[in-house]
Amino acid sequence: MGLPLLRLSVIQYESKPWPMNKLYKALLFLLFLINGMIFTKPVLAQCPDGSPQGGTAFDTTIMIPTGNVSKEVKFPQFDPQSGMVTCVTLCVTIKGIVDTVALQNFSSSAQNANYTYDRTDQITGPGIITPLTSTANLNFGPFPLTAYDGVPSAGTDFYSKGSDTVLTRVLCSNINDSATIVQFYGTDSVAYNYDVNASAIGVVPGGSSSTLVLSSAQVNFHFEYCTCPASVLPLNVHAFNIQKITNSDVELTWTGYDDALAEYYYEAEISKDGKQFSSIGVLPKSNKVNALYKLPYSVAKGEEGIFYFRIKQVYANGYVRYSNIIQHALESSVRAKFSVYPNPSKGIVGIKFDNKQHGYYNIQLLTTQGQVAMRKDVNVAVGSPYMEVATVVPGVYWLRVTDKKSLESSVTQLLIK
Repeated sequence: MGLPLLRLSVIQYESKPWPMNKLYKALLFLLFLINGMIFTKPVLAQCPDGSPQGGTAFDTTIMIPTGNVSKEVKFPQFDPQSGMVTCVTLCVTIKGIVDTVALQNFSSSAQNANYTYDRTDQITGPGIITPLTSTANLNFGPFPLTAYDGVPSAGTDFYSKGSDTVLTRVLCSNINDSATIVQFYGTDSVAYNYDVNASAIGVVPGGSSSTLVLSSAQVNFHFEYCTCPASVLPLNVHAFNIQKITNSDVELTWTGYDDALAEYYYEAEISKDGKQFSSIGVLPKSNKVNALYKLPYSVAKGEEGIFYFRIKQVYANGYVRYSNIIQHALESSVRAKFSVYPNPSKGIVGIKFDNKQHGYYNIQLLTTQGQVAMRKDVNVAVGSPYMEVATVVPGVYWLRVTDKKSLESSVTQLLIK
């Protein structure tokens, strides 16, 4: 309808008709513009490096019999090591099928037969706040049937039909909320529940009749991630370093080449085994170019050993990237550091303190039955790290040293020959 109007308006304002070749070219150009405006696909969002997004799709089709049916459909989570998820789409195409219809009139008079098809479908799962629901109540007929002719399943008093798709519905959910997308990252799966109640009933009124209606459904699940590959995602952590301030204190520093258009923050993490990490602090993204980030950390009381540190860059949609890992040996300055010397001993209980600061300690010597063999308080000054505290009879003992200020304790075993 649009093209004739455009043609009339062009001719109306021309003093002379256009030559047909010029008019033909003009119409083709207008058609090209209209086609571009109406049918051009929307431009996909871009990845951080400006390239268009990609996609990872999964399709599965299941057959649903008549009745009440509940199915669980699973799709793989997206491995965060492979890239970033920017949106998730789930489209469920439902095809209601009547497999067989057989309507026989046994009445001595003509009848109008019909059949109905009812179904309710519902999909629930990750990212679907309100269940995706489809309901249908379809009536088919009337089918005129003549009076019964004495021959069943044949003739004009009988109606039958084979497999027929009587319903097609598409239910879709588009997920682009960053707080929701987080749950799609991992190496396991996401599960959706599909529940359906379907039935089909045939009716031939007016006396004796025979009906048979069998139905089923074919349901296709199309699940798709909008993705950006890891290779195009900028890791804005550079020059990550750890400066040791004391035996128990360090300062983490790094430089961020920050992207003003991306939404993310930095999270520092620590681990005792280099595998299981926990957070020790979060810093928001700076708007400065080449911003310097600093985060202090002190080891918890009573802890010591090798600690592993890394910086995690967390995007708004839950995607994460990690810096390199740096390890440092740390120890609590509060806990009493000591060794028993000699051990084994011929009776002397000697303690060698390793702390480089003075302190007040309570010393207990316990038997293996838990009895206190010796108890005393000592003042350990800087420069006098070794002291003999008791002489005891042969046996196996536990030596407990408790800092009287912090109440932190350390225990070691002592053998007296």
